[in-house]
Amino acid sequence: MLKKLQWSTGLLLFFFVLPVIAGQLPFNKQASTPVKKAAEDTQMVFAATNSAEETMLESTELENTEPESTKPESTKDPFQVLILFTHSHEAYGPMVQKVSGKIVNYDNQTNIYKFKDVITNNFQSNGLQTDVLDVDVMTLLKKEGKNMNAAYSTVRPYLANRLKEQSYDLILDLHRDGISKKASTITYNNESYAKIALVVGEEHPNFRWNTAYADSLSTAMNKLVPNISRGVISKDGEGGNGLYNQDLAKEMIIVELGGVENTEEELNRAIAILGKAISTAFAKENTF
Repeated sequence: MLKKLQWSTGLLLFFFVLPVIAGQLPFNKQASTPVKKAAEDTQMVFAATNSAEETMLESTELENTEPESTKPESTKDPFQVLILFTHSHEAYGPMVQKVSGKIVNYDNQTNIYKFKDVITNNFQSNGLQTDVLDVDVMTLLKKEGKNMNAAYSTVRPYLANRLKEQSYDLILDLHRDGISKKASTITYNNESYAKIALVVGEEHPNFRWNTAYADSLSTAMNKLVPNISRGVISKDGEGGNGLYNQDLAKEMIIVELGGVENTEEELNRAIAILGKAISTAFAKENTF
């Protein structure tokens, strides 16, 4: 009886343990592996392939991307010039004679004021944005019954108002000097030029600034045409103005363009040198 009981117990244990043993057998491992695993492995391979392609594409895009250092720099603001003519009727004898047959030093039609378009066009061709203080000062003097001595005080409020509205990198008050042909003319490479003098008043706080601008411009002109500049002339007020409204701006210069006997061709050549000198001395090199 005891043996039968032991045999029955052993038989029950055998059937209980059998599934566990069967699960550990080698041939059952492959059968027990889910079908999805193969699909998951394939998906991982595809994912790896796509990642490699994307990396290659990103690398190619980086190679084709222009480095920041080669991108064009932002365009800077143009160099701003204001021109005015305090003695607007100062004239050149040969030009007046050609038009009217008269030989005079002042004329209300053919004068330095009429050069405003020539100067503006030339300056702009040199990259200088140029404005004109379009005030015929000497016509105003006649209307108001004033003489030449009142010219600077007459133009002053017009200039002051303009400078309140807008700032400029350089301000030129253009004049014609009263010197002789010999003193006002130079020949270079078989071409004659009207000479240019720069005038600075000493009776104001901007004097040293104005002088620095004038010195730089004089040097630049002489590099283009030796001795075309007559240099920088300082006026202390004795027998002259000494101010010239230059107290309104540190970058303001009086420009004496030629003399009474210079021809239109000589003046045009001088204007071309003046425009190029401004561009090289200030606009390109940013001296100030």
